[in-house]
Amino acid sequence: MTVESKLSGKQIVSILFTCLILAGAFAVLKPFLLAIIWAAIIAIASWPLYLRIEGHCGGRRGIASILTTALVCLLLVGPMVLLIVFVTQDIVAVATYLMKVDSTGAPAPEWLARTPWFGDVLLERWNLYLAEPNQLSAIIRSTVSTKVDILRTAAQFFLIGLTGRIATLFFALWVLYFFYRDGPTLIERIGTIGNRWLGSRWSEYVIHVPNALRAAVNGLVIVGFAEAIILSSLLSLCGVPSAVLLGTTLAILAFVPGAAPLLLAVIGVGLGVSGSTVLGVLVFAVGMLVVMVVDYTVRPVLIKGGTSLPFLAVLFGIFGGVIAMGVVGLVIGPVILVLLMVFFREALSNEAEAMPEIAPESLAREANPHGTV
Repeated sequence: MTVESKLSGKQIVSILFTCLILAGAFAVLKPFLLAIIWAAIIAIASWPLYLRIEGHCGGRRGIASILTTALVCLLLVGPMVLLIVFVTQDIVAVATYLMKVDSTGAPAPEWLARTPWFGDVLLERWNLYLAEPNQLSAIIRSTVSTKVDILRTAAQFFLIGLTGRIATLFFALWVLYFFYRDGPTLIERIGTIGNRWLGSRWSEYVIHVPNALRAAVNGLVIVGFAEAIILSSLLSLCGVPSAVLLGTTLAILAFVPGAAPLLLAVIGVGLGVSGSTVLGVLVFAVGMLVVMVVDYTVRPVLIKGGTSLPFLAVLFGIFGGVIAMGVVGLVIGPVILVLLMVFFREALSNEAEAMPEIAPESLAREANPHGTV
């Protein structure tokens, strides 16, 4: 290593000082990073909507930012609140039914024993817990100390988690307003920094990110909401108990290959053995049609259309992102793979530019050095 290439003491101190600033900023912003990331994702995905509203407002950013944030809040928070209300009602209905059966006892339904593969196990469990009065409560009282601790811990975890998610959502909406209002300034400054540090490479990356984010949001979040509504409506029309809870579960399980069809098969078999064979076949057939169309046609086309990723890469981005980053990884995962694709394209382009041009005559001489035919 030459003397010129060595870092001076002043440069080392400057680098350490910069690292300390970045580490301190990360420590301060860590509790709010998830909300900021969600706000940035929503802002990028809905930026064309904001620009249209700003145009109708005569270019007044403040009013346009308030209106766009309110509209996003209505479209995002409204369905989530309704979903939580319906799911809570289903959970309360199940708990009420169990309490009623526990107080009076109930014989096992005839169709329970006819359930394929699991009929004997289900019948045994019903007779153990619900056939006679107070069986379930007696089992709970026999292990009351551990049960109370488990229930208390679970309740605390659920309440804290739910409160944290609600706080994150509303903080993200608050940050979203500032992203709309100061968006042009942020874009200009980020672009200046990117061009200064990455040069011509910056434009290649920044062009693909907005389209990839919008495609991921449209293909995952919006399509997921629509799928949950359609499946919940189907189950409700067919008289399936806890239709919203099961429909939402099906929409979530649709991200796991084979999980949604398996649950549909269980629901269909349950309806069949309870005497509603036609409804069971209808639920399975129509549900499978919805899952196939949505998860294997609409969602991949929406995501691939904005990312130019192969279908397998889209799946890797979704599942890998969820494993690595949680729910936000649903959107970030495909975007990271898009950036990786741009990187490979850039590397191949640079490699092609660095290779010397070889004329056809030289290739012919190399293949036939003696000039024979």
